[in-house]
Order: sequence, then structure tokens, then C-alpha cells
Amino acid sequence: MKKLLVIIAVWLSSGAFAQVSFSAGGSSLLAFGTEAGPWGGVHLGVEVPRDDAISLYGRITHNFAKKGDSVQTIAMAIDFMTSPYTLPVNGVTSSTYSIVEGGTRYYLGNGFDFGWAGYGGTNFMLVFNRVRTSYDDFDQTLYQLEGGSNDRDGSIISFGIGLHGGVKYSVPRIGTFYTDINLGYMFLGQASNINVSAELYSPLIFGINLGYRYDILW
Repeated sequence: MKKLLVIIAVWLSSGAFAQVSFSAGGSSLLAFGTEAGPWGGVHLGVEVPRDDAISLYGRITHNFAKKGDSVQTIAMAIDFMTSPYTLPVNGVTSSTYSIVEGGTRYYLGNGFDFGWAGYGGTNFMLVFNRVRTSYDDFDQTLYQLEGGSNDRDGSIISFGIGLHGGVKYSVPRIGTFYTDINLGYMFLGQASNINVSAELYSPLIFGINLGYRYDILW
């Protein structure tokens, strides 16, 4: 993750810019259509102003694993002679949300460097969901979960586009404090295998971020 942030910083600052800003803070994410409540997480970011009204930014957000509701599936006997032939098995799915995003910000008010200002813009997202499903113990030498595999761990990778907006306050010689929101729509989602649970996955996500930005001049 740190290497990726460095790559983003180099890419953003590849032009003739004389300032770069680094940011960090806490995050929360809501996946619409799922039964789970908000995910909690952290973020790191880099931002390069083109002038006092426009900047390019990149950010990496990791939202920690959250469990969904208990689910039930069926384990089927490998041998037709096994009795009972089917067993009900309870399980719980958990998922993380890791997001790499980048885009353009437009500032209104006092601008990028001074005082109060609002900002907003569009972004592109790469979203990585790490999914794990834990089931109650059963004899895996005799039974196999419905679907043909006892391995239900995997990942879902999606690309998306979004809108973001927020407000910031810059304090001379101290830094900038900010809060913003993201609304993203995912498409081209691809699971690593057909048995990965999509219970906690949503193509529509909403995020809230609160953090601190430090500006470096050269």
C-alpha cells in the first residue's frame, strides 16, 4: 500500500508543480443494499494543486473486515451411501473494502491553501473486497458444501466512477483539516471464484472521511 501511494505521488507530481500535500485520517463506508452497518477504516492520500482552484488527488482507503448475518447452506455427502445424505451448516461471511481512487478537485471559497473552502469533483475507483466465510465444523472427508467446494474464501475486484465533495480549513504553519464524502458506483465486478459470497458486496457505496493534510513546498 505504501509503495502504491509513492507511485501515485510521483505520477501526480510529474509535472512542473512546486507543492505536494499528504493526508491521513479515518474513514467510514456504507454499502447500499447490504444488511451490514458502516465499515470503519483509515485512509492515506496525496494531492497536488495545479493552481489555487484545481488539484489532482489520489487516495487509498482500507475499511476493516465486517461480518454479515448468519447464513445457512447445505453440505452434501460425497458418497451416496453416507447417512444422512445432507447436513444443514451455518456460516458467517466477513468482507473488507479496500479502495484506490484518484481524480480532480475544484475549490470554492478561499482556495486550496487558505482558510475555509469547499471542494468537489469526480474520481475513478478500483475496489478490492477480501471475502471470508466461516462455517460450523462438519466432517469434510464425508461432506462437501453445496456448489462443489468447501473453500468459500476469495475476492471481488471492481472498477467504478464517483463523485466527491467536502469542506476544509487551513491553519497557517499547522496544516489543513478536512471532511468529505464519496459516492461511487461499481461496474465490471469480478469474483475470484464462483463460490465467493456477494452478501456484503454492493455496486453502490457511500464513504465519509475525516482527516489532516500537510503541505510541502519546494
